[in-house]
Formats: sequence, structure tokens, C-alpha cells
Amino acid sequence: MAPLTDYEKYIRTEELLSLQKAPEALSCHDEMQFQVVHQAHELYMKLIEHELRFLCALFERGEIARAVTTLRRVATVQRVLLHSVDLLDTMAPTDYMTIRLGLGRGSGQESPGFRTMLKLPGELVWPAFEALLAKNSVTLRQVYDEPHAHHHLLQVCEGLVDYDQLLQTWRYRHLMLVYRIIGTGTPSLKGKHSDLLAHGLKTRFFPALWEVRDEVFGDWTAAQAAKGHETGYHG
Repeated sequence: MAPLTDYEKYIRTEELLSLQKAPEALSCHDEMQFQVVHQAHELYMKLIEHELRFLCALFERGEIARAVTTLRRVATVQRVLLHSVDLLDTMAPTDYMTIRLGLGRGSGQESPGFRTMLKLPGELVWPAFEALLAKNSVTLRQVYDEPHAHHHLLQVCEGLVDYDQLLQTWRYRHLMLVYRIIGTGTPSLKGKHSDLLAHGLKTRFFPALWEVRDEVFGDWTAAQAAKGHETGYHG
């Protein structure tokens, strides 16, 4: 064998490309794609965790502009994750059934990267953001009442909303994939998929960022009604 190039040594391609089943060990042709896509997902989720932890450090240092850039990167990675699911749409249901036998009782719900993406917002990111608001002597409501006076903080807030929204979109997209492959009524290892979706869609990873919209809009609607203005919205 030719000696490894500097690129191969740095990327560790020899180790990386050995993590998939050998061609002769595949249960079916599509199993290679199945493994590669899910392994890539774990890597991208690892990158998201890396960036979110860095984001919290930026909050602590008060580097708001760079925090905005970091959140934009996180959203970009999330969109890559979303688009990559399209590859799995090309798999026939019968091929998935073959792969399922090798997967055993394994489930995407057990993904360490996915579990981390669900956990970090409440355990790490939001407390760090609240500390940033306190350091700037501003409340979340003030940011949304006077968005142009708190432009950079608003961009951080909206970046966090992007994370929340894209994570919800990822959940929904994965459910559509499940429906496409095994149908809408087949129970999974974790229960009926429609029930899981209903539960998941009730989850808000940064609930205060959604509630503040209710507050701002509700107060505006009430104020307009007091002036006799018709807004088309009613409490």
C-alpha cells in the first residue's frame, strides 16, 4: 500500500472509512447509504454541540456579534442535516426491512447527538443567555418591545428561535421519512408515530422566546382595541 498522505493522516480517512460494513457484509445494497447518512448525522450533531458550547462562552464574554455569527453557523449545519434526509427517501421499504434485522431494537431516538441537541438548550444555552441579558441590564420583553434599540441582542434571540424552529422541522422531517418507509400506522419501538409527533410538536426548546411574542402581540391588540382600532385579532 502507498504511504498515507498528509491529508489522510489529518482526516484519519483510513479509520473513518473502516467504520462502515465491508461490501460483502452488507445485508443489502442500501445498507451502506443507511450507515453513512446516520454516521454523518452524528458528526454534524457533534459539530452543533461544539458550536453551542462555544456560543455560551461567547455569551459569558459578552461577544454578542460573534455569537450571532456562531448561531448562523449552527443553523447552516442544521439545514445540512435536513437536506441529507432526502437521501433516505430513495430507500425502498423492503430494503429498510432487511436493514432493520441488523439494527435490532436500535432507534434514532437513541442517537447521542440528537439527545444532546434536545438537552443543551435548557441545560446550558438558555441559562447563559439569561446571564447575558442580566449583564446588559435588559429584559427579554424590552428587547422585543424596542428591537431596533437592542439590535444585536434581537439577532441573538432570533438565532435561538432559528435553532428551535429547525430542530422542530428536523423532527417533523424525520417523521415524514418514517411514514414513507414503514407507513403511517405501524407502531415503532417507542410507540405510535402520530402520538410521538403530537408530543414532540408541543416541545419548545426556548419557550420564553415564543411566549414573549404572545405578550407583545396581546398587549398591542389590547392597546389598539382601547383606541377603537380594528386589528382583525381578538383575545
